[in-house]
Amino acid sequence: MLPNVPQNNSRWTRLALLGFAFVAPFLGLYLSRTNIALALAPIFVSHVLLLYATLVANCQWWGPVVRSFPATESEVWITIDDGPSLAHTGKMLDLLERFDARATFFVIGMHAEKYPHLITEILSRGHEIANHTYTHPSGSFWAAGPARISAEIDLCAEWLRTGPDRPARLFRAPAGLKNLFVHTELSRRGLALVGWTIRGLDTVRRDPALVAEKILRKVKRGSIILLHEGHRTEKDPDFNPQCLELTLSGLAERGYRCVIPPPEQLRVRDAGK
Repeated sequence: MLPNVPQNNSRWTRLALLGFAFVAPFLGLYLSRTNIALALAPIFVSHVLLLYATLVANCQWWGPVVRSFPATESEVWITIDDGPSLAHTGKMLDLLERFDARATFFVIGMHAEKYPHLITEILSRGHEIANHTYTHPSGSFWAAGPARISAEIDLCAEWLRTGPDRPARLFRAPAGLKNLFVHTELSRRGLALVGWTIRGLDTVRRDPALVAEKILRKVKRGSIILLHEGHRTEKDPDFNPQCLELTLSGLAERGYRCVIPPPEQLRVRDAGK
């Protein structure tokens, strides 16, 4: 069943974007009779708006994105992308157990296919798995058509090892980028699109302490925290686990509990509120 994610005004926003993109060339043609620079303005603006909706993570112009959850206590939601990983998944599960924390693992299908026992371990230790596409095409997913999007979602879903008692209910787009087709395909499958409130930029930064510091500086009740696994496994194999450990330690010191919110709490909210 689809998590309780209200559509907000995204449908009307989507129609307005597409409508303006359709009208812009005709408006430009009309204005070209007076000033060529002025004629190009509506076309330029329409393209900028379409790109913003597509390339800005957490933007809800194409449809709703879960960016926080309405926690009534000091609770946050840890989400870990890009696994499972032989180098990191076990270590991260041990860290989560040490801090009595629960997390959602947004897994890449081709990794789940390669290491199905890690999917089983994630579930058996009380955590949740979610769909993060089959190949993680971060450079092209934003430009994918319905067939490619469907294939990425469905191929990943085949390896999530879920059942009727624990269905996969969530999806996160690679790098948070999506287009006008994504929400339609997710709705057909009963999936909600999940973004984040805070990310430590652990795919960019080189110091785990700075990653944790960025997260802890902005954390608040109901935050969705984004971390990663499976990166730098040869050059710095302890980097991702250290980011998680320092984050969990800092959250515990501040009195936060790491939980997996139930479906009824997954409402679209302004992450800034």
